[in-house]
Amino acid sequence: MHCATQVKLVDPDTGKIAGDGTWRKAELLGTKIGRLAERALQNGRQADIDSISIRSQTISVSLHNPLFRAAEAAGVFAGRKPLYTNGKLDPATEMRDLPSVGRVECATGGDIRPEVDYVQLRTRATARAGETARAGEVAAEIVTIPGEIYPELVNGGVERYAGADFPDAPIETALRAHLKSRYQFIFGLGNDEIGYLIPKAEWDEEPPWLMNAPKPFYGEVNSAGPDAAGVVLRALLRILDVQGEPRGASQ
Repeated sequence: MHCATQVKLVDPDTGKIAGDGTWRKAELLGTKIGRLAERALQNGRQADIDSISIRSQTISVSLHNPLFRAAEAAGVFAGRKPLYTNGKLDPATEMRDLPSVGRVECATGGDIRPEVDYVQLRTRATARAGETARAGEVAAEIVTIPGEIYPELVNGGVERYAGADFPDAPIETALRAHLKSRYQFIFGLGNDEIGYLIPKAEWDEEPPWLMNAPKPFYGEVNSAGPDAAGVVLRALLRILDVQGEPRGASQ
C-alpha cells in the first residue's frame, strides 16, 4: 500500500484521466463502487440463516507510538485508550523529550487493549434419510478489525520494499485466506481504533524511505507500532473457527 500505483480513472465528461487527490476522482470512484453494489443487489440471493455464532477476544498490543502516549497523557482520548502493564491498568506518566515536539508528559504503560471479533452466519441444519441432522453451512463471515488495516494484510501481496526498517520480518498470514464462506465482511474500525495496521516488512519509520521516496509515508505516525498488525491477525486466526478446528497460524 505504501508504494501502490495510483488507480487511473477516465472522466467521461472530459475524456481525460481524473487527477489524483481531486474531488472529481473521489466522485468517479464512489460512483463506480455504488454501481457495483447495485449490481450485487440485483443478483443477490436470500440466505436461510438459522444460527449466528460470535467469538470475541480482548488482546494486548504494545504501544510504540510516542505521540499516542503524549495524547493519552494530555487527555485527548478522554479515557478511551487507557494503558496497561502486565494486564493491569497503568495510569503512570513521565516527562519525555519527543523529536519535533519538545518535552511533554507521556503515558508510560506497556499496552493498549483492543478487541477483535468473528461472527459466523449458518444456514439451517440438514439431514438425509436415516442420518442425524448436520450443522448447516457457513453462509457468511464477519470480522472486525480494531483499526485501519492495510489491504495486503487482508488479501495478500505484502512487498519487501527497499528502505524498509524490518526487511527480514516474517510476512503475516493474509486474513482472507482463512475465510471460507462465499460472503465475507471485514469491517475496519470495529469496536476500536488503534490506528493503521501495517505489515512489519513494510514498516518505514527511519530513512531511507521506501522505494527512495523523498519523504516518509503517512501510516507509521498514525499506528500503534510495527508489531500491532501481527498481534491482531494472530488473535483473529485463533478465533476464526467456531467448531474448534485450527484454520492455520501466522507465519
